[in-house]
Amino acid sequence: MPFALQPRAPRRLLGHPEAEDLLGARLPWLLGGMLLWAGAILLRLVWLQGVEHRRYQARAEQQHTTVIPIPPVRGELRDRNGEPLAISIKVESLFADPRAFYPQFKAGPGDRKHWGSPDRQAAETVAARLAPILGQTKRTLLSKLLRKKTFVYIQRHLAPAKADAIRAMGLMGVAFQPESRRYYPQGSLAAQIIGFTNIDGVGQLGIEQTYNKQLAGVAGELVAPRDAHGRLLLLRENYSQVPVNGATLQLSIDINIQHIVEDALAKGVQMCHPKTAYAVVVDPRTGEILAMAGTPTFDPNHILPEKFMDRPASEFSAADRAELHAYLEEQQDARKVHPVEDVYEPGSTMKIFTVATALEERKVHLGELINCEEGRWKYNPKVPPITDTQRHGLLTPEQILWYSSNIGAAKIGIRVDPTIRYQFLRKFGFGELTGLNIPGESAGRLLPPDQWTLPTAYTMSYGYGLSVTPLQILMAGCAIANGGKLMRPILVERIYNDRGVLLKEVKPEVRDQVISEETASLMKEILKGVITEGTGKLAKLDNGVVAFGKTGTSRKLINGKYDPKRHYASFMGFFPADKPKYGVLVMLDDPTGNREGGDVAAPLFKMIGDQILSYRQATPDPDRKADLELSLRDWPVSDTDEAAVHVERGKVPNLVGLSLKAAIQRVVLAGGTPSVAGTPSVAGEARVTAQAPGAGETLAPGGPVQLTAGNP
Repeated sequence: MPFALQPRAPRRLLGHPEAEDLLGARLPWLLGGMLLWAGAILLRLVWLQGVEHRRYQARAEQQHTTVIPIPPVRGELRDRNGEPLAISIKVESLFADPRAFYPQFKAGPGDRKHWGSPDRQAAETVAARLAPILGQTKRTLLSKLLRKKTFVYIQRHLAPAKADAIRAMGLMGVAFQPESRRYYPQGSLAAQIIGFTNIDGVGQLGIEQTYNKQLAGVAGELVAPRDAHGRLLLLRENYSQVPVNGATLQLSIDINIQHIVEDALAKGVQMCHPKTAYAVVVDPRTGEILAMAGTPTFDPNHILPEKFMDRPASEFSAADRAELHAYLEEQQDARKVHPVEDVYEPGSTMKIFTVATALEERKVHLGELINCEEGRWKYNPKVPPITDTQRHGLLTPEQILWYSSNIGAAKIGIRVDPTIRYQFLRKFGFGELTGLNIPGESAGRLLPPDQWTLPTAYTMSYGYGLSVTPLQILMAGCAIANGGKLMRPILVERIYNDRGVLLKEVKPEVRDQVISEETASLMKEILKGVITEGTGKLAKLDNGVVAFGKTGTSRKLINGKYDPKRHYASFMGFFPADKPKYGVLVMLDDPTGNREGGDVAAPLFKMIGDQILSYRQATPDPDRKADLELSLRDWPVSDTDEAAVHVERGKVPNLVGLSLKAAIQRVVLAGGTPSVAGTPSVAGEARVTAQAPGAGETLAPGGPVQLTAGNP
């Protein structure tokens, strides 16, 4: 049998395992590594898509979108008749997104950004095309385009023609933002009250500043995507927050009366060239301010010369800065609300409140004779004497007001305890803010009695030793006109939202009942004589309309001494006398020629009053006829013919059965002081049911006559 070779099993090499063994040994490790790698990727994806999703989304949005602030439309200002005083008109502003000129821009973590190197050539091309249209230098525009910010204004409030020309170019990196620009249709009319806004729409003066929050509204935001060329796509549906437009304010101002006042002041400036002149018109019944004006004034549509508009301060030369500073200094007086900011010693106007206080406290009687010392009274050897401009002997309290005697007022004033006088002055509103809520309003200065010097008790009686604002004096005078009530002045009557829904209505508010109605009626009757008999004859209104008021002339304190050539001249008056609807204060600061209130301010009061009455005659007003025809002097004294009734001075007239108004009028004409008791159920039908003293008895000057009122 032949020999056959048997196959042998392969020999295992020492230290080298077989492939199958090797694969079996390594496979678990390979699979484990792959699973770990896949798990790491999965965890990273979860981290990026879950935990870090918002951050990376924000970075992407920063690279491809721009968030543009969208200012709301500022609310309107209107006068009491709905006439526009301040409106907002739609305009466009040009802005840049400088990221378009930085190809390497990347948003980093948080607010960090990597800008890289700019594409300067592209930016220069855009700047060169914009420069001739915008009137800015290429260098200035280039600095804006390459500024490392995501939003930069190029020019605000463009004219439509400029905006259309730029839009037609299709430039990269720039776009338009819709905005609103403040416009004042009446120009300089009531500018100091209304105020103005800066280019960002923030109120800077007057109502615009005081009510800035209500007028401004709430800003919105617009998310604008950018295309591959850096151009922004502005779509309304991209609002991330829709703006809420501002509220509309209806003021108490009547632009027709405002025109009348400003025209009169302009004529006053031509007549006597004062440093400033201002006037206020108020409805005494409600405290509503119908007009308030001062000179000089300004146009809120042009708050800066055009050469300084839309230019950064860094571009101004030394000469430009000096010119701008001088302009702003000059504008300070024009932008001041003088009736609420200026303080002065009121002078003779204060005599009204001196006499009213004494009458209320029964320290003086009408018709009482007071020695006015022939125009010079040395009441104390240690202080200068009190003097009058004219020599008077014996005067009644009425005549003291008519002829404006300092000596007579001082003698009446010192009859009232200083503490009580101080309390009355505070009740009249002196020494505290009126509540008008206008920036810069002054409270004046009224010292308590324990700080008065020896002369203060005397000089305060005729308006020296305290300081007031013109509005304070007028509101105190309104308390005489309306039956003794100190009203809070009103400038904003109603507030509406942008859809016309009434949000707030300001109602008349009585701050205090300062004096009684009886004292107020007596004071009105006395103050008529200032115009018919005394220093205010030039204030007499036309067409038989009766007014009452008081002149005022107050010397200025210069370097510790009163300068006889520097003074304020004023007149405060009210009409129609029986039922006053208008209170007017006219003030001139340093009129030339040393002319007093009765010489220069009273004629301006007449000018304003006559024109207001003419305006009202042409305007439907259900109360106008009664207001124009009635005055205290003309109250009916009988149910038939009042002209047939004769009242004998010094004797108590027969009052039983008469209307309450007629009875009060007869007592005043007879020289007495009426007081009323009783509460009739229907005030308009009130009649006198009893009187004391009886008819025919002797009536001392200023003697009390008690009237009991009831219904017939």
